[in-house]
Amino acid sequence: MKRRQNQKRFAQTALLLGVGVGMLSVSGFLISQHVAAILEVREVSLPLVADIPSFERRLATLTNQIEMAELHRATRIGSQEEHVNVFVLPEGIDFDRLLSVFDIFGAELQNQGLLTEISDIAISDPIPAVDEGLEVRSLSMNFSAHEEGVQNFLSLIHLAGLLTIGDTLSEDESRLLLQKTEEENPAGIVAIEQFLSTNLLSYTREPKTYEAQLLRSFSSPLFKETLDDTLQSSLLRDARRLLGGEIGVRLKQYSLWPLPLMMVDDIRIHAGRAPSWYTLGVSVHVYSRTSDK
Repeated sequence: MKRRQNQKRFAQTALLLGVGVGMLSVSGFLISQHVAAILEVREVSLPLVADIPSFERRLATLTNQIEMAELHRATRIGSQEEHVNVFVLPEGIDFDRLLSVFDIFGAELQNQGLLTEISDIAISDPIPAVDEGLEVRSLSMNFSAHEEGVQNFLSLIHLAGLLTIGDTLSEDESRLLLQKTEEENPAGIVAIEQFLSTNLLSYTREPKTYEAQLLRSFSSPLFKETLDDTLQSSLLRDARRLLGGEIGVRLKQYSLWPLPLMMVDDIRIHAGRAPSWYTLGVSVHVYSRTSDK
């Protein structure tokens, strides 16, 4: 009887000892996991802690860049609004200024042998435009021009009313440039803002200077490739071709840029007397603001 009790007590002791060893093993495992987790966190957190000052400096830099961009944008918008009110959509049309533009354009195309037999320009009385607060006059003229001269005339009308590089780009083209800026160098937002707000005539006189100034903020060949593709957009390419020559020199010399807002209303083209020559009858709408009085 006593032997059986001793055996039972031994079995209970062995069981408790086994349970204790098992619990100790589990505790040891959990402790080791905890220690490993602490070490892992230290390995990650310590470098992060060390990087906090650089992150803070980066944040401060980006904040300053954003503030500068907003200030630059506000200044640009104010300046552009003034140019729009004075030159692009003035109260009433400055006929001397407008006719000087066409005189310079016609004279230069004649010097290049691209235009002949230009008529006097007839100007209609103003009529209300579709957009409230605007009125429109019709300018009518006839001339004979080479195919290249016709293209130059149409380019001049398309560029009328534009102020900056950004004005010549489509919404998708502008969005792509801003996207590439954000991907490569977010701090370059000021540089891209300044580039897009550059006076279009000034850019066409020295395009490489403005492009090089922008690219100093970016090192990726991919950004340069995107910029090159964007600069080959048809309207900006036409601006460099037309305003980068003597016409641009004369417009700047006589302070005739920016041009008033104009759109082709009607154009009649007939084959001329020589290959690639045409006779044109053109009607152009010129817009202005109605008087507040």
